[in-house]
Amino acid sequence: MRNILRSIGDAVIVTNTDGRISLLNPAAERLTGWAESEALEHSLDQVFRIVDEETGAALESPIARVLREGAAVRLSQRTVLIRRDGSAIPIGDTGAPIRTTTGDIIGVILIFHDQTAARAALNMTRQARAFAENIIATVREPLLVLSRDLRVVSANRAFYQLFHTNPAETLDRCIYELGNSQWDIPELRRLLEEILPRNTHFDGYEVTHDFEHIGRRTMLLNARRVQHSDEFILLAIEDITEQVRAEQRLHLHIRRLRALRTIDRAIISSLDMNTVLDILLEQVTLHLHIDAAAILLLDPYTQTLTFAAGRGFQSFPFQQMRLYTGEGYAGRVALDRRLMFIADLQETAESTSTPVLQYETFVTYCGVPLIAKGQVKGVLELFHRSRLDLDQDWFDFLETLAVQAAIAIDSIDLFETMQRSNAQIILAYEATIRGWAQALDLRDRETEGHSQRVTELTVQLARAAGLSDEQIAHIRRGALLHDIGKLGVPDAILRKPEPLTEDEWEMMRKHPNYAYSMLSPIEYLRPALDIPYCHHERWDGTGYPRGLKGEQIPLSARLFAVADVWDALLSDRPYRPRWRREEALDYIRSQAGKHFDPDVVELFLRVIGEAPHSADS
Repeated sequence: MRNILRSIGDAVIVTNTDGRISLLNPAAERLTGWAESEALEHSLDQVFRIVDEETGAALESPIARVLREGAAVRLSQRTVLIRRDGSAIPIGDTGAPIRTTTGDIIGVILIFHDQTAARAALNMTRQARAFAENIIATVREPLLVLSRDLRVVSANRAFYQLFHTNPAETLDRCIYELGNSQWDIPELRRLLEEILPRNTHFDGYEVTHDFEHIGRRTMLLNARRVQHSDEFILLAIEDITEQVRAEQRLHLHIRRLRALRTIDRAIISSLDMNTVLDILLEQVTLHLHIDAAAILLLDPYTQTLTFAAGRGFQSFPFQQMRLYTGEGYAGRVALDRRLMFIADLQETAESTSTPVLQYETFVTYCGVPLIAKGQVKGVLELFHRSRLDLDQDWFDFLETLAVQAAIAIDSIDLFETMQRSNAQIILAYEATIRGWAQALDLRDRETEGHSQRVTELTVQLARAAGLSDEQIAHIRRGALLHDIGKLGVPDAILRKPEPLTEDEWEMMRKHPNYAYSMLSPIEYLRPALDIPYCHHERWDGTGYPRGLKGEQIPLSARLFAVADVWDALLSDRPYRPRWRREEALDYIRSQAGKHFDPDVVELFLRVIGEAPHSADS
């Protein structure tokens, strides 16, 4: 037995009933600082001196306690052994009686061990817990300290205030049991349960839940092991509900701005009423989250509202709807010039008299007048098949959309009015031009009908040359007015049957300049000046009034010159009969490169159905 006691790792001291030491094993020698041979001559109180760790007061001998109680005893957790050299070692020990076979106590065995390392670990744990408790006590955000089994060890005041709870409902409870199991989320379980075994942590884990007492909130969680501890987890909780809502409002605001921009682009890029209203209704239904919408336009003369565009309707024949101002919901909106909102149509008896509501199962209605420049342009109606309880932001955005719609309608109306006015002005100009051309032909009876014929042929050549419709329109006007400068030539010269004198020809050659002076102040006719001003210029530079040469001559004038000479050759004049077609063709060909642009001559021959060939052939 002595050999066994000497070989075990724990320190062992055996005494008789009067406290005399009979055995001190090597482990006990190391801890006490006494050799067994020396200890055998001393009492236990001399070799095994123990005191309280905190007070330093001497503790009762375990021998006395064992003999008194007749049973095994344990030392206080604050027991410190004073070694022979005066140093102190924290110990944990057990004392037990040694009995004979008859049960009599004949001695005491004392087993003890060094608790320095264990006490250090315990102190570190206490320090870590105190550190965590100090942190959670001072920060403003809710914090929890969780044990290894995820029970709440500590919670700060902010936690209790935010979640409207108390320590009795929180401490020593598993986090998954708190509230209405609000933290019992599979992914959160996984994250928390990995922190201590794997020394992991997580930040920014977002939880949205219907929390007990405070309703639906969004929390941001951060968790990590408490420093220098393998027993505790620090869980930080941040209520980011308002931040999330602010971000959602910001995103909503951005989406609505994009919707307004889309509508603006539609107004700018398209002046077609149907296209703009379709885009408008698409944005309205998308961003106001409603099932259906319609736009009714107001006729200011008959005071009636008629369907213009609709979206989201299933069966109602909106195209047939016609309401007088004051009739139905839309008519009242137009008459009163203010928004109407009905959250539940079933609560109003009037809804049965509104045609659209007899075909569709709508619950919520909203109508808003479309007003631009103080005038009601129409009504925007919104419908939803379930009840809508809306905030002020929704109505503010609706008002903004209504303003955009009114602006779009007013802009398109204004544009269409301007188009009609422009068309009427253009028609008046064209009638005036035709009147001038007819007056010129009547003044020069020998050329009656010439202006109209040469104009049509010039237009054919311009089309064959690939000119645009806008260019051809100017060419037509210039061709009709090509001789308007002759209004400045005296009748005696213009209608003289005999050949003109040189002075008379000098006067005649001024008519292109007269044309320029007459037409250039008129902005509408300025693009048509090339023919009246340049149709007597020649390809070789011998023409008048400026002696232009080659491609210096505007293309429209080069086209007209061929058509003008062709018509003149095929017409009777006082001083000669008209030429035969073949003679006229030969002359046109012969003047290519002299009077006429060769390319224009070739084009002319194709247009009138004659194959181009040289004058000598």
